[in-house]
Amino acid sequence: TYTHRPKRDRTYYGIPACVARPVSKLELEASPKAVKARDEEWRKLREKDVWDESVVMEWNDARKIASRQGKTIHLARLFGICVEKGSEIGDPNDPRRKYKYRVVFQGNNVIDQDWKTAIFQDLGSAPATMEAGKAADAYGCFPGHSTQQADAEQAYIQAELIGPETWVAIPPEAWPAEWHAKGYIRPVCRLKKALYGHPDSGSSWERHCDKALKAGGYTPVNNWPSCYFHQRLKLFLTVYVDDFKLSGPVENLTAGWDLIRGKGIVLDPPTDLGHYLGCEHERKAVKLPDGKTANAVVYNMEDYLTSCVDRYQD
Repeated sequence: TYTHRPKRDRTYYGIPACVARPVSKLELEASPKAVKARDEEWRKLREKDVWDESVVMEWNDARKIASRQGKTIHLARLFGICVEKGSEIGDPNDPRRKYKYRVVFQGNNVIDQDWKTAIFQDLGSAPATMEAGKAADAYGCFPGHSTQQADAEQAYIQAELIGPETWVAIPPEAWPAEWHAKGYIRPVCRLKKALYGHPDSGSSWERHCDKALKAGGYTPVNNWPSCYFHQRLKLFLTVYVDDFKLSGPVENLTAGWDLIRGKGIVLDPPTDLGHYLGCEHERKAVKLPDGKTANAVVYNMEDYLTSCVDRYQD
C-alpha cells in the first residue's frame, strides 16, 4: 500500500521571515500615508499602460463579443491589498518601514467567455533560492569584493503578459470620473502587462528578465534558477522576483548595474547590502584565531524577533 511521506516538524523550518503586515481597510482609510500609497499605485499603473482604457466596455459585452467571434478570452477582476513593509523594525520613523499598496489580479477566480473556469499555461516561475542569496553574500566577502542590492520598480508590469487575451474589471474607487458619469456597472479593459496575481505573471517577468540579462552579457548558472554570472566583470547576480543582489569586484559593480538597466530593466538606485527578505545583513570584519582578518556577513533577526514578542503580548 502507498504510504504518504512523513511531514517535517514545523520547528525544522526555523524562524519564519519575509512577512509584510496586512493592513485593514479601516486602517488604510485612517492613515494618510496608506491612502497616498494606494493613490500612487493606481496612478503608476495607469501611466505605464498596464491595461488599455482606450477601449472600455461592460463585462457581459466583452464576453458576448468573444463568444460570437469564437475567440477565447479570460475575464477577472482587479483589487487592491495594503501591507506595511518592514513592520518588524522597531523605529516607526525608519524609512524602510512603509506602507505598500499593490493592485493585483484575482487569479483564483478567472473565467472564459463561456463562464467556464479559465485554463492557464501553468508555466511556473523559479526565483533564486535562499542558498543562492547566501552564496552571493559569500562571494561578496572575497578580497576586493562587495555586495549591493536593488529593487526592480514594479517588476512584473515591466513585462508583457503572455497567454490568452485577458480583460479585467476595474474597482469603482479607481474609475475615471467619466466612467461614473456614463453609468457603467462592471467596466472592463484589456490587460496588457503581467500584473501581480495573474498565474502567468511570474513566468512573463522571468522571461523578460532572462532575455534582458542575457543581452547584457550575464550567463545563467547551471541548475541554479535566476542566478547569473558575468564572465568579463566577474559578477554574480541573483534575482528573487524583484530583488536583485549583485556581488563581485568593487570596481565593477557600477558597470554591472548599468548593463542591467541598459537592457530595459528599471531598477531603484542600488544600495550596500542591508535589509533583504526580512533580515538585516551586516557586513563585518572578523578576527580569526591565527590573527588574520576576514570579511563576514551577519544575519541579524533581532528586530523581527522583537516584533513577534510585542505582537504576542498585545
